[in-house]
Amino acid sequence: EMNFNKVPEIISVARLNYLINNSLSINFPVIKVEGEISQLIISKMGHSYFTLKDEESCVRCVFFRFDLKKITFTPKNGDQIVVTAFPSIYSPRGDFQLRVSKIEKAGSGKLFEKFELLKQKLLTEGLFESEKKLKIPTFFDCIGIVTSIESAALKDAVITFKNKLARVKLKIFPSLVQGEYAEKELIQAINRANNDINVDIIILIRGGGSLEDLWVFNREDLVRSISKISKPIITGIGHESDTTLCDLVADYRAATPTAAVERLSVEQEKIIDIFENRKLILENLIKKFFNMLEQKLDMNFLKIKSPRDKININNSNFSNAHKRLKNIKSSLLKDFNFLLEHHIKKLHLLDPNSVLKRGFCIVYKENSDNVISSVEEISTGKNLDIQFFDGNARVKVEKLKK
Repeated sequence: EMNFNKVPEIISVARLNYLINNSLSINFPVIKVEGEISQLIISKMGHSYFTLKDEESCVRCVFFRFDLKKITFTPKNGDQIVVTAFPSIYSPRGDFQLRVSKIEKAGSGKLFEKFELLKQKLLTEGLFESEKKLKIPTFFDCIGIVTSIESAALKDAVITFKNKLARVKLKIFPSLVQGEYAEKELIQAINRANNDINVDIIILIRGGGSLEDLWVFNREDLVRSISKISKPIITGIGHESDTTLCDLVADYRAATPTAAVERLSVEQEKIIDIFENRKLILENLIKKFFNMLEQKLDMNFLKIKSPRDKININNSNFSNAHKRLKNIKSSLLKDFNFLLEHHIKKLHLLDPNSVLKRGFCIVYKENSDNVISSVEEISTGKNLDIQFFDGNARVKVEKLKK
């Protein structure tokens, strides 16, 4: 029986670890434990460090290199094994661990086997088909984030949103992401986000961890709940190498929580590209329209003639007409002068004076303009008027001769 009234002895931490190790060696000199290998690390010295786990718990193990000859296979993550070990406390850190002396393979890891069985079941039902996945919208204003309120994943996501999508509103729907009650809370948080009229897209995120840490995201009820929501959902669970059933049923699976946010930034870049392309198209249309108008103006300007041009043309026409008139006048004058001279010559030829100058004369009856052209018209004793080229004379007929 313990005596609670007795004041306990004050001991050092080293003494405490020694007593616990001594107690463990007495009560559990050697034990056999079955579990699944996880987080296997081989040091430079050749020693192996790993976690032995099941669905409920895990324990750290160390397997020194000089014991490797006792096993006939190479251990790897996911192997279901049975270890022969000595429970102890690693004094420098005060960590409980199993010092493994022997490893036996017990078959495939139970968690991994359970994961594969459920995956095949849901795959057969068509929950992972691409036709059922919703398209991530290009336009969005509000993002619903389902995760633990204190998680590093949430902080990283908020920082990434601030740097790349500062315009977007964020709504946090907190939930446990590990443990006994995590599945129920995650289903409730996802449904709240799905029913929120302001939320356009849901992202489900969690930081990295072992398979058992992420096991809630392989729970059947949670996976089926995600398959039924009406809004697009993006998952960013664990690290790039971690793939859960929630990732497979989601509309888009990102490698990490940060990558989930960056996937949304891609959509914003698409919007920017669309606007840039439309801007270029609009600019080209406007340029084309103005070029067409300018070309029409040029054609109209060519059709419209300046009054000065018309005046110049008229001046030129007038000048040409004037020259033609002058030429015509000159030609007419020459023709007129030629005809005039011709007629003058003819008149000279017909001029009685010209004839008279050659020695002819014109005989008139006395005091009359009647010309006497025949001897029959005169008689003796009559007076006649004779016209010479330089004067007149009156004569008396004294004798006729026919």
